[in-house]
Amino acid sequence: MARHFFHEFSEDEQADAESIFASHGFDISDFDIHDEDPNPADASAGQVRRQVRVTRRSNGKSSVYGAGQGTAWHADCERDLAAGVFGVSSV
Repeated sequence: MARHFFHEFSEDEQADAESIFASHGFDISDFDIHDEDPNPADASAGQVRRQVRVTRRSNGKSSVYGAGQGTAWHADCERDLAAGVFGVSSV
């Protein structure tokens, strides 16, 4: 199982996430974000499926999102930010 920390995500993916968190009044540095690819060796055999875990450091609230081809973890996370899943904004 391969794990990547947020600073290892693509620049576009980082920029999108930073913009989404800021637009909802959250400081992204209050969050631990990493992904896991349970089958990196099987990537050529089919759809690449990652799981992105987002955890708010200040309160421990966490969610996992599907990521990879045909998914939009950013959109799912944004919906949770707006719904208060991670608590109130820090700004």
